[in-house]
Amino acid sequence: MNPALLALLRENMGMPLTPELAADIMLAAGEISPLVPLDRIGRIEPRRDGPFIFACERMADVQGEIWPLHAAHWAETEEHRHGLPFDPDYATFMRYERAGRYVLFTLREQGRLVGNCAMYLDISAHTQTMIATEDTLYLLPEARQGRIAHRFVGYVEDALQSLGAREICITVKTVNRAERFFRMLGYRHVENGLTKILEAQDVQLETTET
Repeated sequence: MNPALLALLRENMGMPLTPELAADIMLAAGEISPLVPLDRIGRIEPRRDGPFIFACERMADVQGEIWPLHAAHWAETEEHRHGLPFDPDYATFMRYERAGRYVLFTLREQGRLVGNCAMYLDISAHTQTMIATEDTLYLLPEARQGRIAHRFVGYVEDALQSLGAREICITVKTVNRAERFFRMLGYRHVENGLTKILEAQDVQLETTET
């Protein structure tokens, strides 16, 4: 009896067998293993810092709660993408989570979610070591007091190292002072990233009558 597999099959009964669903079924059936075992991620202990709690939580458990935080992040730092829809695909985040390739860290103050850091995990094809790549790192303004952000990042680093990560890649926006903050934590400026938003264009298909 495999409760996870049965629940997944029941939930998707009658649905098309997409590559993503097939991968989920194989994971649940034990045919393929998560990159990082889920029980290992689950053993990451919370850490208290005054009124704040740093923890590793599951997107599946906080999906509704985290949306306002993602919306605030988008409004404050993603102005260059405001011509695109803000439409987080939480099902995909949770699929990566079940595959042991996505880890969500949270910052709470008296139970309220005030910050988060999400990391994708993968094995580098160049070094064969685990690399953690930041998807999101954001604290609400009221949580940016003292050295809380500094200690939260330290917690994330300790947890990632415990999972076997050897390298962390962080991106910073030009609209804030995040680069200076991360340089103070020992991160080095090793590349410049450029973004271009392609304008939508009407495409007319030509048809030929025979």
